[in-house]
Amino acid sequence: MKRAVLAIVLLLGLTGFLVWWFQPAQVVKRRTHTLLEILTLDVGTGSSIRQMGGYSLNKLLAPEVELESTTISQANGSFERHELESAYTSLCNRAKFSRFSMAAVRSIDIDGDTARVDCSVDALVELPEIRPADGRYDCTFDWVRADDGWRLTKAVWSLSEK
Repeated sequence: MKRAVLAIVLLLGLTGFLVWWFQPAQVVKRRTHTLLEILTLDVGTGSSIRQMGGYSLNKLLAPEVELESTTISQANGSFERHELESAYTSLCNRAKFSRFSMAAVRSIDIDGDTARVDCSVDALVELPEIRPADGRYDCTFDWVRADDGWRLTKAVWSLSEK
């Protein structure tokens, strides 16, 4: 009897976890974390190791992605996936290091096959001559569900006023 109750409790717990894990809100939150991890480049890692993140980046981007930034004027506009992959390769080659981490998730909104993650991100990018990102940013990431998973369609960031 105890074994049957234990098995039922474990089965219910596992079912609850799987339902939670595969909820669209949890999936886009994990995708956003993955994007930030890919953009994080550690000090001392070689460019070939860094560029391996490009394979993962490709799986996250829609064919066309819109970027809006109040801090980096060259980053504004609509870009094809291959252009963003090129920019990522350039970052891998030039950056001393970069660090991106999600400080707080303010909201995750799901509407059918679209999702929006509104969050705060701590970012630091150090290039040989400048630091184009250094501080906390208010970010919005728009995702669309494709046949192969959620893909980023738009990213908006501005320096946080807090």
